[in-house]
Amino acid sequence: MKKNLESFIAYLPNFFDKKFCNKTIKELKKEKWFTHQFYDPNKKVKFSPSGDKELEVSNADNLSTKKEINNKLLKAIRAYLESNNFSWYNDFNGYTSVRFNRYKKNTTMEEHCDHIQSMFDGERKGIPTLSIIGCLNENYEGGELIFFQDKIIKMEMGSLLIFPSNFLFPHKVNLIKKGTRYSFVSWVW
Repeated sequence: MKKNLESFIAYLPNFFDKKFCNKTIKELKKEKWFTHQFYDPNKKVKFSPSGDKELEVSNADNLSTKKEINNKLLKAIRAYLESNNFSWYNDFNGYTSVRFNRYKKNTTMEEHCDHIQSMFDGERKGIPTLSIIGCLNENYEGGELIFFQDKIIKMEMGSLLIFPSNFLFPHKVNLIKKGTRYSFVSWVW
């Protein structure tokens, strides 16, 4: 059994090709974007910890490539579970449709873990067990994905990352210094 936390972070390069990523970004530029907010279930309030430096998000429900992304994630989730050979956890209830993230210059995402309760207290029941991040471009400066306060993961265009969604996997995205970073996220429960 693996005992090193970093070994549970799976990096999948070239999961999507550059043409597909470029097409997705082109369409995303036409979408409506909103300031990202975290939800505090104890206080029952939404908040943006980075203030005016908080990234933007979009569900982009009409995006032509969204269905293909969602469909391809299933293959990645199953491969992750098989590669880790979890005898006690070999199934899951589902995964969320992707949400897109846009980090413009001088935006960031504060350190957090993906123990998201608000997404799973309605029709979906449970908590997220796995988090997925997909990278759609790399023509920006800054925006490094940091785990455990010091482990830098440089995601390349078209890559995918899968990791547990609990408090043992704190992560953040450093401030964008130049350009715009596009990515997407999904959570398995």
